[in-house]
Amino acid sequence: MPTFIPKFQLYDTDGETLKYTFPAVQYTNIPRSNKRTSVISALRGTGCIIIEGSEEAFDLIIRFILSADNYVDLTAQIDALETALPSGTRFILRLEKSDETGGIYSYNVIRIEPIEYTESLRNNFQEAIVTLKANAW
Repeated sequence: MPTFIPKFQLYDTDGETLKYTFPAVQYTNIPRSNKRTSVISALRGTGCIIIEGSEEAFDLIIRFILSADNYVDLTAQIDALETALPSGTRFILRLEKSDETGGIYSYNVIRIEPIEYTESLRNNFQEAIVTLKANAW
């Protein structure tokens, strides 16, 4: 029985134009609930009032592996990643829920942080960490 591996795909703001598919994702902090609530406590009494709020912005992290046969090909993948995800550009990130339901998690995101590349000789793989600001537009 095959194992389902969700795709992390970045789309243009139209939701139709695929800009980038993250390969070999090793870690992410989504899906998550990001509902904000306010708690107002009584100064002289007991109890509190809880007010449901909107969805707050948060740092959405994706750690993944780029792999290639040699240094030149790997460097080309890094350049393609940097070109596909320019800083300050709005995107829609989609994460598949399962192959059975076909549902997705969807986040409006902007990359404002530099892409991080962990220590590596870049012979045939490179770990990369992309941090996107979710719910920022």
